[in-house]
Amino acid sequence: MPARCCSYKTARRALIIVNLIDFVFCIVFIGVGAVSLIYAQSFARATEDYCVEQCARTNNPDTVGCDCSKSPATTTIPSLVFQSPSIGLITVGVFSFFKVLLGCFAAIREKQALIIAYICLLVCIILLQIVFGAAGAAVSLSNAHDIEGPLFGALNSGDPPNYKLFDWQALDSFFPAGCYAGEYAQKDEAGEVVHVFRHPLCTFNGGCQRTADPTEEELACCDSDYECDYSDTCTSGERCLGKFFNQVGAPVAVAAFLSLVVQFMALGFACAIRAGQSYIDKEGVQMRDLDSSR
Repeated sequence: MPARCCSYKTARRALIIVNLIDFVFCIVFIGVGAVSLIYAQSFARATEDYCVEQCARTNNPDTVGCDCSKSPATTTIPSLVFQSPSIGLITVGVFSFFKVLLGCFAAIREKQALIIAYICLLVCIILLQIVFGAAGAAVSLSNAHDIEGPLFGALNSGDPPNYKLFDWQALDSFFPAGCYAGEYAQKDEAGEVVHVFRHPLCTFNGGCQRTADPTEEELACCDSDYECDYSDTCTSGERCLGKFFNQVGAPVAVAAFLSLVVQFMALGFACAIRAGQSYIDKEGVQMRDLDSSR
């Protein structure tokens, strides 16, 4: 009995301490999620503005990355897919705040119902963290289904390839200068240049330009194996987008997975408290039965 009471009291104190640590993670979740979400939303707004400008200039329904059939024009880039992990992390931060309050209250009041409610809420939050952490990792590694197909697949198709018909310089706040070091002149039927698109010098997936008339800059980016010789000037569209997605998804994934250690500790202490309460309640019933038999 004394050993069990001691471990029970230790678990109560430990749960309060762990929840105070978890309160810090609540602030981190909301802060990291908000910053990543603002960054992702600013990218989405920039692509919307780009489409409005491009569709007004050309009125071409096949404008890369845009849907010119709508008024105003909208982007076809799946912006929600890289905003979702940030929104999820903010949601986890809000629920974690209430979980911290419930955990401290349950440890102080020593009520079985409160401990059980805390354990259930904690398990749900752990599952949410794993889901949104995995989503953030998928975005960071550019492995999300909506990124590989609709975005990467679309930019890597066409003749000339679509990534050359997208003006990367319009998003210079998100991409380094190497992402728009090349030029592609779009001409009309009379051969007059109507627009110059700025694009990466290497092919979209990191190969070497093998067109009939590559520019000197494009040839300078080829190594001996006809692959992209990556530098500040030479890069590929896939790498440019990968860096952006990494900036959006990596902080979310790190924050979500890093705090799982604290969450599992809290779960262990909560289960220890519940077991201790059951033991104490059982001992109390046995003592009352013994007294009544006398």
